[in-house]
Formats: sequence, structure tokens, C-alpha cells
Amino acid sequence: MIKWLAILGALVALVTSCATPNVNPSQPRANTGYVDLYADAPDEFAWQVEDFDDSSQSFKRLFSDFEPPPGRILRLALSPGPHRLRVASMNYFTRGPAVVDVEVEDGMVTPVHLSLIPEGTGRVERKEQQLRATAKGYYGRASKIHTDQSAIFRITAETSAPLPYQVKERTAYAR
Repeated sequence: MIKWLAILGALVALVTSCATPNVNPSQPRANTGYVDLYADAPDEFAWQVEDFDDSSQSFKRLFSDFEPPPGRILRLALSPGPHRLRVASMNYFTRGPAVVDVEVEDGMVTPVHLSLIPEGTGRVERKEQQLRATAKGYYGRASKIHTDQSAIFRITAETSAPLPYQVKERTAYAR
């Protein structure tokens, strides 16, 4: 029983340590800076944000959610220093993620304005697999392909100078 509790505790610690939630503390934490990612359209942009890890030379996921965050701002708590963030959309077709370099300062908030720029349309194909009965009573696979037209966007990211900490609702870009 104790072994299972230890395993469960380790899994919970692993899951919670990998994600940086959409934070909004009343006061900044010590040795922590913040990045505010915001888009023009509220409640429409679902995010995936990754941070480049120099030691492994790869991007590590900070935040990912298929539901857009409430309001216009996704706030991430990061260690002070330079960060290379890769921002992707989970609910729009894009040409790829935006990559932005951000200097995070202790106790400050660095705003990053994201825009979705239309770049035409593209064809999206979905393949649906079905099992169907044959005349001899056997079951066979049948594939049905659906084709749709969808708008394609390019994500741009523009970083502003760090600002003194304040809760998200009081920032100029929250309105």
C-alpha cells in the first residue's frame, strides 16, 4: 500500500512540475518574473507554449490547453533571465509556431503581443475508418476521406519592455 502511495505521489509531482499554470498572484513571488501573452481577440486563442532548454537543446512544454484561457492574457511564471518561447495555436491552422526571445526580470511582467495574420486558405483532409460487413459475413475496413477548406494563419509575437508587476486585470492590455 505504501509503495502505491509513493508511486502516486511521484506521478503527481511529475505532472505538476511540468506545467506552469496561468498564474495571477496578488504579489510577485521571489526570484520569479512573469510573461504575459495576449492576443487581440479575447477567449478565442488556445495556447501551447514551450521554453527552450539549453541543457537538452530542445523545447520543453510550459503550458498547453485546448480551451482558451479566460480573458485576453496567459501569464506564465518563469525564472529571471533570457528565455526563448515557442507559441503555437491549438485551435487555428497556422504555418507554424511563433518563436520569441524574452528577457524575464525578477518581479516584473514582460508583455508579448500575439497576432494571427491571415495567409490564405488550405485544404484539410480527415480520414475516417469504419468496419463494414461484406456479403460473405466478414468484416472489412472502409476509409472515408473528408476534405474541408480552412483559413491558415501566421502567428507573430512582439515583445514590449518589462513593466512593474500588477495583476492581469489592471494591465493596459487587459482592456
